[in-house]
Amino acid sequence: MDRLEYFDCNCSVGRVGRPLLLDIPDAAGLKGEMAAAGVGRALVYHTVARYGDPVLGNALLMKEIAGHPGLDPVWVILPPQTGEMPAPDKLVEDLRRGGVKAARMYPGRSRHGFSLADWCAGGVLEALGAAGIPLMLETESVTWDEVFAVLDRHRGLPVIMTECSYRHDRFLYPLLGRFETLHVEMSRFLGAGVIEDLVGRFGSRPLLFGTNMPVYTGTAAVSMLTYADIDRRDKEAIAGGNLRRLLGEAGS
Repeated sequence: MDRLEYFDCNCSVGRVGRPLLLDIPDAAGLKGEMAAAGVGRALVYHTVARYGDPVLGNALLMKEIAGHPGLDPVWVILPPQTGEMPAPDKLVEDLRRGGVKAARMYPGRSRHGFSLADWCAGGVLEALGAAGIPLMLETESVTWDEVFAVLDRHRGLPVIMTECSYRHDRFLYPLLGRFETLHVEMSRFLGAGVIEDLVGRFGSRPLLFGTNMPVYTGTAAVSMLTYADIDRRDKEAIAGGNLRRLLGEAGS
């Protein structure tokens, strides 16, 4: 049987302030880990953009992945009111010009210090939705009430929840039953039958392959999907087809 074509939606490069399972400071290191796991392509953000300065981190990312095919940039973004980033329409232009495939946001006082509510981030969310650019949100950075509000107010905005586990199912399942724009990254789906249950209830459409390297190894997520008791067609969709479709790539 042919190997699945893996397109990872959740990778990062750059140093961090605490040890992780893998040490991936640069694009070459990430490409090596991807090759070892059999992953051919990945969406990548920079740790400086997440843990420090998004503007600097995004610039470092573009410099780092230049000349490395198979690594597609993801920028960490902010609302524009402080002048750190441009107005929403200009930001979308910059994303498109840079070939940026998705955006990440880390709201809250313990993260980047802003609100996802419309009075603060509404203009950015509206612009992303109009452009069809997916927004990635991490479970530890937002509340599920905030996720519901974003999905409910911005019906055209694709949202990818990262680092979800089976412990989030009681939040995820009501949302998945209500919003087709919600997608779930699978790197923490570590429990027995977790993938099978979600696919059995909602089909494979919402589920996206992700490794969360360097927090985890790439082989962990590959193994989970490889041995999941679901149809081959569903595995192909999760491995990369769903993400390519979400990014508007032809033939997905």
